[in-house]
Amino acid sequence: METKIGKIFGILFAFVMLLGVASATLTTSPATFPELNHTSGSFTFNLTNTENETVNISISPIDSIIFTVSPSNFELNSTSRQVIVGYNIPSGFNFELGKSYSTNLIIDGSVSPSISREVSFKESDFCGSVSNRGNLDIRKLEFSVEGFGDEDDFWYLMDQIEVEVRIDNDGNADIQNVEVEWELYTTSGELISDGDISNFDLDEGDDNIIIISFKLNENIRDFEDEDAIFYIRATGEIDKGTYEGESTCISESRRVDVITNDDFMIAEEITINGNPVERGDLFSDSVACGSTVEISGSVFNIGDRDLEDSYVEIYNKEFGLLERVNFNEVRAFRSDDFSFSFSVPKDAQEKTYQLGLSVYDEDNDIYENSEDDESITNIYFKVEGNCAITPPTLTAELITEEVVEGKEVIIQVYLRNEDLKTATFTLIAEGYNSWATLQEINPPTFTLESGESKEVLISLKLNKDSAGEKQFNLVATSNGQVVINKPVILAVEEGSSWDSIFGNINFKNWNWQLIGIVVLNIILLVVIIIVARQVLRKR
Repeated sequence: METKIGKIFGILFAFVMLLGVASATLTTSPATFPELNHTSGSFTFNLTNTENETVNISISPIDSIIFTVSPSNFELNSTSRQVIVGYNIPSGFNFELGKSYSTNLIIDGSVSPSISREVSFKESDFCGSVSNRGNLDIRKLEFSVEGFGDEDDFWYLMDQIEVEVRIDNDGNADIQNVEVEWELYTTSGELISDGDISNFDLDEGDDNIIIISFKLNENIRDFEDEDAIFYIRATGEIDKGTYEGESTCISESRRVDVITNDDFMIAEEITINGNPVERGDLFSDSVACGSTVEISGSVFNIGDRDLEDSYVEIYNKEFGLLERVNFNEVRAFRSDDFSFSFSVPKDAQEKTYQLGLSVYDEDNDIYENSEDDESITNIYFKVEGNCAITPPTLTAELITEEVVEGKEVIIQVYLRNEDLKTATFTLIAEGYNSWATLQEINPPTFTLESGESKEVLISLKLNKDSAGEKQFNLVATSNGQVVINKPVILAVEEGSSWDSIFGNINFKNWNWQLIGIVVLNIILLVVIIIVARQVLRKR
C-alpha cells in the first residue's frame, strides 16, 4: 500500500515539474537586437522569466572581435534582469565590403528552453569613414543586360551587364578629381570583379554620366545558392569653402538575383580564327571567299546540376553547314570546349552571314531556362574579297541598217550590274580579226552601282571579202576576272559592183562645199561652151 502511495506521489511530483517546465519562458527586450557600429562599444537588453531558475548566457566571437556578457551566469526569479554585452574591435580590423559579420547570443535556462538572439554588425559602407560634405549624389543607377537576364531583376551567369550611372554635384563647391569605383560581390561576401573610371572634375550643379560594363563569367561557382550585390562609389576633393581640400564620397548598392537552379547550358566564348566575338556581335575582321574559317568556343553549364548527353549544333543554311559536337557530361558551373572548321564557297556573295549555335539536352530538345529562353547563340561574320561576283546581264543590238562587206557596222551593248555591290567593268571584243577591224568601243571601262546599267557602242569596219555569217565575242571583266563572255553573230551581205569601185572611198571625209563649187563651175563652163558654139554657127 505504501509503495502504491509513493508511486502516486512520484507521478504527481513529475507532473508538477513538467507543468513548471512547460510554463517557464525566457524573453528578451528588445526581442531583436539592433545592428552594431564598427567601433568598440556595448549594448544592453532585459531578460525576463516567468519562473525561478539559473540562467547562463554565452556568445561566440566573430573573427577577432571578442564579446563579454555581464552577468553571464545568475539566478533569475520571475522578474527582469538587465544584461550588458560588450564588444571589442581590434585596431586595424577591416569590415570587408559585401561580407556579413554576425554571431548568436545563447541563453540557457535550468528550467526554460534555450533561446537564441542574432548579434550582427552594420553592413560596410563603400565610402568607409569618408563623409559626403561635398553633397555628391548618385542620381541614376540603371542596368541593361545582353544575354538571358532582365536588367536589375535577375541575371544569369555569362550575362553581359552594362550599368549607366549619373553622378550629380548638388553642393555649393566644385569637386575635383572625382573617381568612380565599383565592386561586385556574392551575398556571402566573395569579391567577383571590380573596376574604376578615370578621374574627372564636377563643377557646382553639374552632372556626369558614365557607363560600366562587365561580364558575369568570373568565379561562377561562387554563385551557387548566392545572389549578386553591386557596389559603386564616387569620391572627390572639395575645391572651396569650409571643407576645402577634404574628401567627399557617395556610395550606392544594388542586390540582384542570380538564377542558378535551372538545367541550362549555353555556348559562350566563341572565337573566329582565334579572335573573340560576343553573342549577337559582328566579327571585327572579314573572311575571304575560298578561305578556311576556324570556330572554337565552350559550352557552359550555368546551373547547379551535372548535365549528361548534351550536344551543340553549329549551322548556316546558305553554306549548307550543319556540325554537331557531343558532350558526355558537363558538371555544374563547369564548361567543355569545342572546335571545328569550314570553307567559305568560292562563289559566295560578299555580305554579312549569321552563324547559329544551339545547345541540346539528352532528349534532343534545345535547352530552355525558367523564362522560356532557348539556348541559341548567334554571331555574325562578313565575307569579303577574292569572291566571284554575280555575272552581269549583257545584251547586244545592231543599230546599223545594212550589214554589207566593206562597210562599218555599229553594235549597241547594254551591261547591267547584277551584283550586290558596286563594280568596275571593262568591255572588249574578241574573235573578229580575220574579217573586221575594231574602230572603237565607247566607253571601254565604267563603274556601275548594284542594279545600274550602261550603254556601250562598238564600231567594226568589215573587210571587203567578209560576206557570210560571222561571229565575235563580247567579254566583260571585273577585278581581273572574266564575268561574262557572250557571242554575237552578224549576217554580212555581199557588196555591189559600185561598192567594189567606191568601197575604199571615204565620202564622209570629203569637203562637200568645195565639191559643190567645183561642180557648179564645171556646169557654167559647159553652158558657156555650148552658147559660144551656137553663136559661131549663126555667123
